[in-house]
Amino acid sequence: MPSSRQRTELKAFLRARRAAVSPEAAGLPRGQRRLTPGLRREEVAVLAGVGVTWYTWLEQGRAINVSAAAMTRIAQALQLTPTDEAYLFHLANLPHAEPVTRRIELPPSLQGLLDLYQAPAFVVDPLFDVLAYNAMADQLYRFEAGQGRFARNHLWNAFTNPERLELYAPCYEPGMLNLLGVFRMNHASHPDDPRFDVLIEALTEASPLFVRLWERREVAPLRAWTAHFHHPGHGEMRVHSNRLPLRDGKADGAVAFFFVPEDEATAASFARMAEQLREGRETAGA
Repeated sequence: MPSSRQRTELKAFLRARRAAVSPEAAGLPRGQRRLTPGLRREEVAVLAGVGVTWYTWLEQGRAINVSAAAMTRIAQALQLTPTDEAYLFHLANLPHAEPVTRRIELPPSLQGLLDLYQAPAFVVDPLFDVLAYNAMADQLYRFEAGQGRFARNHLWNAFTNPERLELYAPCYEPGMLNLLGVFRMNHASHPDDPRFDVLIEALTEASPLFVRLWERREVAPLRAWTAHFHHPGHGEMRVHSNRLPLRDGKADGAVAFFFVPEDEATAASFARMAEQLREGRETAGA
């Protein structure tokens, strides 16, 4: 529990940092009746995914329970620098891992490989954030349609995006257990990356099904997997999902997914997808 001196400084620090973030910088409308120079308390609470009353108590310096995941989200909402975030954790008397500075950088040639592949293919990082994909994968998953803080996260969409739930419907639970098993292994390999805890807490709040499957604590190796999809435009699809870890210096930790049709019907669906994409490009270039 923070001391009274820490709580006094904590409330002053939070107020100062809140005042320093303009609503425009946070993607919010300013409106005509704004009395505060920066964000309102309720706006910070919404951006951080915490209760307004709880955040108000935190900013008032009350003695309340605070998790590292919630504090990480507050730091993100207030757009804190790594140094500011470390100071915030110190004031809250919370352990704070050093900021994760290594970013996965994919080789430029990889996108060309994905584009040449005549079936869905994409690349994710250990958190399952989608880093690259080809047009066939976008036809299947509609990556560009995602919105919100976790728009590009493959796991978040699997549990919260209605279109993905429909896509995975034929073998949803086995597929999600396998995906969560790989994710749990990734989490264990990155104990100092706070992004995992932030995503897990957000999924816990958003999806009771995630909670039920996550609490089974199953783990899975990174291996090929047979997946069964139901696509609204192309019907049933069965694929071999080949998962290939990248071993290319700055790309270490990323995994490429290459789908191979399991049957002739799926191969025909992929051929139709490719033809539709080709016709779309020709129409756009006409």
